[in-house]
Amino acid sequence: MLNANRITQIALSLVLIVFTVTASNYMKNSVYRLDDELKEINQTIQTDIETIHILNAEWSKLNNPARLRALVADHIALNPIKAEQIINYSALPFNHETGESRKEIARKKIATYAKNNREMKKLANAGR
Repeated sequence: MLNANRITQIALSLVLIVFTVTASNYMKNSVYRLDDELKEINQTIQTDIETIHILNAEWSKLNNPARLRALVADHIALNPIKAEQIINYSALPFNHETGESRKEIARKKIATYAKNNREMKKLANAGR
């Protein structure tokens, strides 16, 4: 009996040792995997921070008021607005209007409005 008891204890000890070694090995590999994942995340964060700094520098350069003034002077040649270019909201066609096509109605309204504006402009110039 003593011998069988001893064999059982040794067998249980060996099973416990194998289980402990396997569990510790699994935990060690999990820690290494998590450590690698942490390093990758930190590298991504560092790359994103550097990209943000670069983008902020580029944004500051692009929004420099002197640069914007020079671009405006080079590329925008605004002419004064003519009276014929201004229309009233009522000159726009709406879906509820029937008969003629929306395009025809809009053309007529805009032409009428432009004609009235030209007449008003002539009257204003004559009054000066």
